[in-house]
Amino acid sequence: MSTVKDMDSTTTPYGHLLFMHSDNAEAERLTALAGAFDQDTIHRLERFGIQPGWNCLEIGSGVGTIAHWLATQCPHGEVIAADLDTSLIPEGGRPSNLRVIAHDVTVDDFPEGSFELICSRFVFEHLIDRDAVLAKVVRWLAPGGWLLLEDTGPFPFDSSPNPLYRKVSKAIMAVATKRMGSDYGWSRSFPAQLRANGLIHTGIHASSHGVGGTPMGRAWRLTAEHIAADLDAQFGITAADLAEFADQVESPSFDDLCIASVAAWGQRPPVPTMPVPRQN
Repeated sequence: MSTVKDMDSTTTPYGHLLFMHSDNAEAERLTALAGAFDQDTIHRLERFGIQPGWNCLEIGSGVGTIAHWLATQCPHGEVIAADLDTSLIPEGGRPSNLRVIAHDVTVDDFPEGSFELICSRFVFEHLIDRDAVLAKVVRWLAPGGWLLLEDTGPFPFDSSPNPLYRKVSKAIMAVATKRMGSDYGWSRSFPAQLRANGLIHTGIHASSHGVGGTPMGRAWRLTAEHIAADLDAQFGITAADLAEFADQVESPSFDDLCIASVAAWGQRPPVPTMPVPRQN
């Protein structure tokens, strides 16, 4: 289990110094990531047979697109969009059953059995005590409820045929690991972590999207530019290198895969149905 002692003195959790919602380009970056991955997330959620009366929780809602979609699918339930900073979730046009709250999943709690569905995208990889937090989140599921976790898989970069793109992309992952304590290998053990917490009907799926004139390309350019100083200081990626990389990932003539979304899901066992006594 990862613990706080695994952090060195230069490590600061995601959203505290790097990728804060108050950063100038963060709303655009998260919106581009949503544009790349929302349909993958929705496709995975639909497999659970969402019901109109379900209560749902999204951990780390970002710009709120998935929570908003869930609220339209569960008009008779409540959907909670939770994030450390909710300032990027638009106030206009919110469904009446969508509740937006500031919430730290590592500290705050919900009553056991609160939700029929919990989902989280690109959050647990950044949590130092991710295993302990996962055990807590599983308790928030109602019997029969579903959990969907999606985290980053960096493996498309290992086989990239484009040297500069491969170098900068792998450096981005290394900077995030060093600066924030992120663990991008955690998702490669999916869905073992869910089974270890008693979930059943587990499964795994991965998807990756191309850069080059796409939402993913825009998101990846903004990610690299946000940590440009680290890329230069730690990996010798100069301003000229970064400018060439930026042109590549937003050029319609450039094709390569970016990060993968590695998903795992599982169900909390339903309460056994008591047999109906026979009538004599």
